[in-house]
Amino acid sequence: MPPPLLTTLFSLLAFAPAVIGHSHLGYIIVNGELYHGFDPRPNEPNSPARVAWFTGATDDGFVAPDAYASPDIICHIDGVSPAAHAPVRAGHRVHVQWNGWPVGHVGPVLTYLAPCGGLEGSESGCTGVDKRQLRWTKVDDSLPVMQLVGDGDEGGNEGGGVVGVPGQLWATDVLIAANNSWQVEIPRGLRDGPYVLRQEIVALHYAAEVNGAQNYPLCMNLWVEGGDGSMEMDDFDATEFYRADDPGVLLNVTAGLTSYVVPGPTVAAGATPVPYAQQNISLARADGTPVVVTRSTETVPFTQVAMPTEISRVKGRYDSRSLRG
Repeated sequence: MPPPLLTTLFSLLAFAPAVIGHSHLGYIIVNGELYHGFDPRPNEPNSPARVAWFTGATDDGFVAPDAYASPDIICHIDGVSPAAHAPVRAGHRVHVQWNGWPVGHVGPVLTYLAPCGGLEGSESGCTGVDKRQLRWTKVDDSLPVMQLVGDGDEGGNEGGGVVGVPGQLWATDVLIAANNSWQVEIPRGLRDGPYVLRQEIVALHYAAEVNGAQNYPLCMNLWVEGGDGSMEMDDFDATEFYRADDPGVLLNVTAGLTSYVVPGPTVAAGATPVPYAQQNISLARADGTPVVVTRSTETVPFTQVAMPTEISRVKGRYDSRSLRG
């Protein structure tokens, strides 16, 4: 029989919605308070108090491997920072709520942080910073990413659960089972100040083809307080994270994989990824009050009124896109 965690995931995945298309950032939750994401689809309203970056991916689309060296891989297509930042204390967790994710579009869930302090334009935090200046530290690579499960028989998994690829449990299956969400712990060793949190799913369902992998990077602004400044940050350029022929980018996920090589940098010392068993559904108690950064090291509450958000299990809303999406 599978371990209890796998049994729980199989049960939840059996009720996960089957959808066409992909996703965007619905919202984040910090200490029970909700901060707004960004919906790039045409005619969808967005809060002026959102902490998520604008993207031009109006079809909820992806960045392909042939664009890995372009600025679009940083914070998605035409990504632009908002004015607001979500306040969070170092050592606390951020619940990142995706707006649904399709079963079968398997892959890793990768998370990075980039400090904005000290960069040109950082007087207003991450708002005025050129995204090409951001330098990134990986804080989570969703290990083990892919696990072999069940009895290995063709056509299913022991326990009768629904997963993306029979015989395998992927990080994206864990995300779907947690109502399309992923929790990230903000390292205790950060210096206080403004940061961009970048979370990305690399969908591998077409990765057997050259240029077939699909990257979905989402960015959001944070204002971190209470860190002890002990963590040594890395200095990675997002346009150099991946290569189109990386073994974790160009592969056939249905060809009897026994292991998976995570693309990109390794997780930094001082980061504490949240284990699968703790990737749980979170519900917000209230809308949070984001902050605007002034004079680089000071913040004031964002004064514009945020639109109320209905909190429930996210079922995902997609425009009709080709089945290749």
